[in-house]
Amino acid sequence: MKNLEVTNLPELPFDVSEAINQLRVNLSFAGADIKSVVVTSSIPNEGKSFIALGLWRALANVGKRVLLIDGDLRLSQLRTVYGLATRDSFIGIAHLLSGQADIPDVVYKTNVTNGYILPVTSDIADPTNLLESERFSILLKNCKETFDMIIIDTPPLGSVADALNIVRKCDGSILVVRSGFTKKKIVSESVLSLRRTGKPLFGIVLNRVDTSRKSGSYYYNDYYQYGGSREKKK
Repeated sequence: MKNLEVTNLPELPFDVSEAINQLRVNLSFAGADIKSVVVTSSIPNEGKSFIALGLWRALANVGKRVLLIDGDLRLSQLRTVYGLATRDSFIGIAHLLSGQADIPDVVYKTNVTNGYILPVTSDIADPTNLLESERFSILLKNCKETFDMIIIDTPPLGSVADALNIVRKCDGSILVVRSGFTKKKIVSESVLSLRRTGKPLFGIVLNRVDTSRKSGSYYYNDYYQYGGSREKKK
C-alpha cells in the first residue's frame, strides 16, 4: 500500500479534542452496522472538512481502522488546506471512478496510525457522473469489508447536488453548522434535504461557538486560531 502524509494536521487544545471525542462516542450509539458517514454543511466556510478530519483522527486514535474519502471533487479542502504529500504516484478518487485505477492504487496509508485516505488529486469541474456511477457504490461496498468506518467529506449542500448523491449511497450523515453564521432557514432546508434521502441524519455539529458565553452543552472552539490553517471560502 502506498504512503501519504497529511502535512498540516491541526494541533487541538484539550477542550476541542474532547468535543470531537464526544462526537465519536455519540456516533457509536447510532449502531454497530453504521460504517459509512457523510460530513457536510449547508454553505461554504462552516468547518466541515475540519470536523471530518478530526472525527477520522479520533476514530483512528482509539484503534479503529478508518478511511477518509475526499468526496469534494470540485474544490478539495483536505488537499489544499491540510496538505497531502506522497513520494508515490499521486492518483485518487477520480482515477478510480473513471476506471483508470483500482482501489488498492488510490487508498493511502497515512502518518496517522490506523488512518487511511482516498484523496482528490486535482479538482474536477463537473464530477456528477463519476459520483452517480456504480463504481462509487462498489467502492463503498468493498471498503466496508476492509475498514471499521468510512468518513466522507463532501461539498456543501447549498452549492451542488454532490453531497446528496453521496448520502444516498451511505449509512447516514452529520451536518456541520457554524454558530452565528448560518441562517436558521438554511439549516432547516439542509435538514429536510438530508432526510429526504431516506438515510438518517445522525446529528448536527455546532461549530465555532463563542466559548466566552457559558453553555451547558459541549462545544467546539474557534479552530481558526489553532494549527495555523483555515478552510477556504468556496
